[in-house]
Amino acid sequence: MKKKILAFSLALALSVTAGAQHDDHVSVGVGAGTDGLSAEFAIRVGNHIDIRTGYNRAFGLVGINIQGVSVPEHPGMATSSSVAVPLNVRLAMNDAHLLMNIYPSETGSFHFTVGAYMGAQRFARATATDLPADYNTVGFDVDGYLVKASGGVLGAYLGAPGLGSPAFAVKPYVGIGFGRAVNPDKRVSFVFDLGAAYQGKPALWATGEGLTGRLKDVQLPVKDLGDASTYIDKYAGYLAFWPVLNFHFYVNLF
Repeated sequence: MKKKILAFSLALALSVTAGAQHDDHVSVGVGAGTDGLSAEFAIRVGNHIDIRTGYNRAFGLVGINIQGVSVPEHPGMATSSSVAVPLNVRLAMNDAHLLMNIYPSETGSFHFTVGAYMGAQRFARATATDLPADYNTVGFDVDGYLVKASGGVLGAYLGAPGLGSPAFAVKPYVGIGFGRAVNPDKRVSFVFDLGAAYQGKPALWATGEGLTGRLKDVQLPVKDLGDASTYIDKYAGYLAFWPVLNFHFYVNLF
């Protein structure tokens, strides 16, 4: 999936730069923010519009440790006694994006931005450790696919497809910002953006193994996670709109 999204990002970038006219200006930029690290191409279309396309990825550099999350002692049996386990959650976006900056003023830096993030539905990895022995042997049976821990460690992820599907997420974005991605009067420019991407209420996913050995990402039944299900339901709704705050540095190519 990573290679496909990167290839898709490059295809978007090539289509944007190929569409540049002789009097257009093109810049390349890098950025960092709550949508991960990014690389971009941008093209100026007149005095009021910049079109930006690129690739975002979070490398798990930012995360939190959550203590006291309880899961059933026996997987899939919510009524069994609970065991508190440590949980580590880290950002894990892997997206292409296509964005349009709209400048109300011909010379001003303030802009509105509309567009979308596209690619993997995953935006955060969750790793539970010190799980009871049954999670290593019995695991979860989800539609014929068995999800098991290894050495008491179970890796999962939070995924939300936005307006797309689990196979290819499409997350519409709206925001505001300051700075011009392509500034014909300056060799170097800086841009600040603030907005939100709609991704829908996220679900918990993990990789399961079928009877034939085929691996597939399956949605874990949150209702079977005991006390942890209450924790997930409580906070998942807040993540339907992902806050985007980032800074970009651009160099004008021509």
